[in-house]
Amino acid sequence: MAKIGFYLILVPLYIISLLPDKILYCISDFSAFFLRRVVKYRQDVIHVNVARSFPDYKYDKIEEIIKNFYTNFTDVFIELLRSVSTSREKQSSITELENPDCLKIFHDEGNSVMIVLGHQANWENILVTDLSPSGYESKDFRIVYKKMRHKTPDKIIKWIRLRQMEGKLVESNEIAKYMFKHKEEQLCYFLAADQSPLPGAKFVVNFLNQPTLMMNGPEQLSGKLNLPVAFLNSRRVSRGKYKSTLTVITDNPSKTEEGEITRKFADLLETGIRSHPSDWLWSHKRWKRSLNDLNNSSKRKNE
Repeated sequence: MAKIGFYLILVPLYIISLLPDKILYCISDFSAFFLRRVVKYRQDVIHVNVARSFPDYKYDKIEEIIKNFYTNFTDVFIELLRSVSTSREKQSSITELENPDCLKIFHDEGNSVMIVLGHQANWENILVTDLSPSGYESKDFRIVYKKMRHKTPDKIIKWIRLRQMEGKLVESNEIAKYMFKHKEEQLCYFLAADQSPLPGAKFVVNFLNQPTLMMNGPEQLSGKLNLPVAFLNSRRVSRGKYKSTLTVITDNPSKTEEGEITRKFADLLETGIRSHPSDWLWSHKRWKRSLNDLNNSSKRKNE
């Protein structure tokens, strides 16, 4: 029955994916309007997130960011949908990585590497990122993802993603175990680290004008395995075209201070967001866990 449900959804998606780009982006425009004006998808969350992050911006500027966010948001899903039938070569042509060779020294030394990123521009482009000038091939990619609650949508998204890459997807709750098990292999790990952390997170940074609890799992894993860490910044340059840049955060995590990697990641991400604010995933409930949660948790432990 699950298999039937899978194909009942996948077949229509495949047919839609065959439409010309012009029509697909018209669908995206309509979807963005529908989500913003009719459904009002997470409208309050988005408005509060943007307004608090840019307190000096006037109402018109905030509304412009929000409007463009919805377009970027629906474009991400339309471009992912298009990849159901599009070749990997064509899909990879929509994004350009400006400096992949900055990781070459790590590959030449026989190291694995960890690339941390935020949900900027079209974050799904990491599936087709060309790191071959550095020595890391698509087959070396290990992309961390969060499993969806419902099996059929999760299976479809995994199928679409795996169609575009030669590497593997690793569930977020399995990544630590996986990395230790495969520590002798030379791999390239991609981890999105801008989501709201799980309960128990204690590391706080000043991010987008407000104290913010950050997940520090990437820092802990890179430290235990001494993996070089780089940040991937992505931005939209025009519709359907993106550019990305790598910045090495550290080549030796064992020599960094506690919180240094997480703090640098937050600073680099904020710089990218401020440059292209509409590209970030503002609909995520990024600040749903406040410092009060941390203080209350500490009080309960001390009682």
